[in-house]
Amino acid sequence: MLKNMRKMIVCDSTTLITLINIDEFEILKIFIDNLFITKEVYDEVTKVYSSKKILDFEINSGFISIKEFNDKKFFDQLCYILDKGESSSIILALEQKLPLIIDEKKGREFAKKQGVEIIGLIGIVRFLYHQKMIKKDKVLNIIHKLNSSDFRITPKLLSLILMK
Repeated sequence: MLKNMRKMIVCDSTTLITLINIDEFEILKIFIDNLFITKEVYDEVTKVYSSKKILDFEINSGFISIKEFNDKKFFDQLCYILDKGESSSIILALEQKLPLIIDEKKGREFAKKQGVEIIGLIGIVRFLYHQKMIKKDKVLNIIHKLNSSDFRITPKLLSLILMK
């Protein structure tokens, strides 16, 4: 869990795609002031036209900024074990000394080993609920939508989210 609330955070594509697909993108705007993504993440998310419209709107509004990472050599090496979006996001988080929103297990483990502070979608929902930024019925609605998609929340995990 994030040590303290930040104004900016780097985000990988999976969380963006998931929240767009379940029509809950606004929870990111409740969670953080500004989101940094890489061009690689933008390319992954915008393969679907409806997602491109949402991302472009959020970029134009200033909520999302596309930021370039510098270490291309590290990126090339990392792409052997992770996808381009995860690789570029981890490198950007390292270079900017910012936390990272990432959900894929392999990427999370690698980022943690590099010293990157990470949070996933469930961590965001839990944080917002515990900070009283969203209510229990909103949490349950999000969980229902996630379970109706490819994302699975076990009853045990749900109880951890709601535990005070």
